[in-house]
Parts: sequence; structure tokens; C-alpha cells
Amino acid sequence: MNDSETRSLAVEKVVSACKQHVSEIIVLEGRKHTEWCAAYEQSGVPRVTQSSFSALSKTVSPQKATDGGLRIIHVTKGVPAASLSEAEHSVNLLTSYADIVVFSPVPVAEQQVQDLLISWPSFWALLFLAEGFVLQDIVRPAVWDSFYSDWDDLQSTVVFTNTALGVSWADAGGDSANMVLDYVHPSSFEVGLRRQLALQTSAMLNASASATSQEFSSRIHIALPKRYSKKEYEQKLFQESRKWWKVALCSPWRISYWCDLWRLQRRTKRWSN
Repeated sequence: MNDSETRSLAVEKVVSACKQHVSEIIVLEGRKHTEWCAAYEQSGVPRVTQSSFSALSKTVSPQKATDGGLRIIHVTKGVPAASLSEAEHSVNLLTSYADIVVFSPVPVAEQQVQDLLISWPSFWALLFLAEGFVLQDIVRPAVWDSFYSDWDDLQSTVVFTNTALGVSWADAGGDSANMVLDYVHPSSFEVGLRRQLALQTSAMLNASASATSQEFSSRIHIALPKRYSKKEYEQKLFQESRKWWKVALCSPWRISYWCDLWRLQRRTKRWSN
């Protein structure tokens, strides 16, 4: 399936799980929000609008749909969360307006002041649960085997439903408990590894060129991640006694660390052979 078909499938999973009439969809501006709006319009929902988080926060008071239908808010690029209190406030605002929240955290590559942890669904699951909303993992399993050119859109997209909905929501194949919330798609993981290997290769070329030709080395720039500027980081990698996959299982959110550890242990094994 192409990108458009994959989005349509994700929307279909969400809308079909609603056993009560969906009267309104609000898509918050972010990553490809116009494409998401088009997918919802094709699903037959009568009212699909675009908005922003700041505009939503300025609304005087939330009002339920006049026809008694459900309101879904689709967050396409995270919400303000520079601190825990700000993240809690953002979730409180969303849950006060919506019966169902389709939520996509900020991709790691686009984070600014946000901490790495808050890009993972498990962090948000706790905050939504405090507001009476339960995570429903119905999007990711549906699109897992689909071709998708930008996995940041759907990699962490999950659905939160108000527990007060009762029979108005029917679980459509996902689980709300006893499941692994934080996992990475192989395609996304492979892209991340390729990018980091390319950075290291660039640095190696630069070092090699410096030894042979100053003129050639001036055209190559070291592009290693900033974490390598700290000596203690490299020392920690060399002193790590655990296998990289054990680190990944225990701390899945530390993807940069265990990816670096994976490369180091792989190369060490090659050299020893």
C-alpha cells in the first residue's frame, strides 16, 4: 500500500471501532495534517476541521457535539511538553475536549527542548490514564506490514479512549493492557543505523585523509553526534559489560546508547576474529 492507502487504513480502524456516531474530527496542525484531514473526509465523517493546539487552548470552554456524537482530536505532531507539568496540562486540555484522542508523539529527530522519554507511548499512556483515558493500540498493528515512506507518522501513533464511553467503543484488535507499548519498526531502526554509520564513516575518512593529504581533508567534515564530544561517553561504551540487546531490552528509550554499543561490539568481534 502507498502512503495514502496506509493513512486511510489507519483512519478506518479508528472510525470503525466507534460504535457511536462520530460527528466531528479536529486535526491539529503538524506532520501532514492536510493528508490526515483528507483521509477522515473520505471516511464519511460529516465535519472535519483543522486547528492548532494554541487555538484549542484559547477556546473558552469545551462543548459536546449537538447531535450527541463523538468528537475525535487527532494530534499529528505532539503537544507542548517542555516539562512534566506542561505535558500534564496539554493532556488535560485534549481530554477535556475530546472523547477519543489519536495521538502521535514528537519524533525523536524533531525534538527540541523535549526529553527523549516523552516521545514514547508509555510516557503518554500514564498521563492519559490519569485523565481517565485508556490506550488502544489499534493503528500500529494494522499498518505494520504496509509500505510507508515516513515511519515517524505512524510508528508511535496510538489511540486514547475515554473509559466513560463504555459500549460506544469496541476494541478493534488492539489491547489496552499487558502489552509492549514502546517498540520500533524495523524500517525505522534500519534508517537510524544507516545514518549513524554514515556519520562514523565520514569521520574515519576525515582522519585517513588528514594523514595523507591536508588539501583533501579540508573538504571532509567530521559529523559525529554531540554525545561523542564527552570523553566519559566513549569510556562508558568500552566499559559496558552487558550485551547491546540486553541494554535495549532494559532501556528501549536509550536508542542512541545501545545503537552505539551494538556497532562497537560488532566491530570488536570482527577485529578479534
